[in-house]
This record gives sequence, structure tokens and C-alpha cells, in this order.
Amino acid sequence: MSNDPGLKIGARLYDAAYYQGNVITVRPDGWDRGEGAVVYSLAYLGMRRLGSLQAPVEASASDGPFRQAIGRVTHVTVWAYRPDTWPDHLDEHGTTWQQYSADTADLGTWAARANYVRVWQQADDGVFDLDLLTEDSFRAPVTIME
Repeated sequence: MSNDPGLKIGARLYDAAYYQGNVITVRPDGWDRGEGAVVYSLAYLGMRRLGSLQAPVEASASDGPFRQAIGRVTHVTVWAYRPDTWPDHLDEHGTTWQQYSADTADLGTWAARANYVRVWQQADDGVFDLDLLTEDSFRAPVTIME
């Protein structure tokens, strides 16, 4: 097997704020390895809403015993509507989609707006915020699970 990425830590998605209610774990898609992106409808995941999330960071091996380096950051992107086409620019960020890269105890208004979710990872030396919605990203295949 070439370039085994190892076990990927999944994002934990909760249907209520403050990490309460039903929880599911979604593993990152293979976009960071050149594979297609996977976007899930909340209905497909069996969730009625997305109230909070935990997006863990994977540590990488470090040089010293008391030092831990960040290896991969988990991102969760949510959309209000089915992401059929990607916008040509980022103007819609915050209105039709939102990205989270850290534990978020309360998604606020996005708890009622989110209908689709994607979990993906990025190495700590990768270009930050490089997602399928940015102008500079390549157009990887996208699978929408409904």
C-alpha cells in the first residue's frame, strides 16, 4: 500500500448544542489524498439538525518528548442548501455555507440552517481554508450522499 495515511480521527456531530443529544462520528473524506470529496445530507446521517461539533486535531510525531506537533487539522463544512455547483468566488461564505476547524459548542443560527455536511482533513503545512469552494482549488469529484 502506498502512502498509508493511517487512522483518521473523525469529527463528532451532535444534534444539540453543547455536545448534547445524539452523536455520530464522520471520518474525513479522501480529498487530501486526491480522492473525491463526500458531502452528506443530515437526513442521510440520520440527524434532524446539527447543534454542535468536535473537529479534533491529529498530532504528528515530534522531535522531543515534551513537544507535540500538529499533524492534520479536521475541518467541517456545512451548507444550507445542496451544493450542486461551486461558486466562482467566496462571496457566499457565511450565507450559504460555513466552515469550522475547531470544536464548536453551539452553531447558533447554523443549527437550524445546516442541511449538508462534509468532513475533511488538511496537513498543518497545507494552504489554510483550501476547500472545494475556493477559487484556487482543483475540481475533485464530489459525491453527495442523500
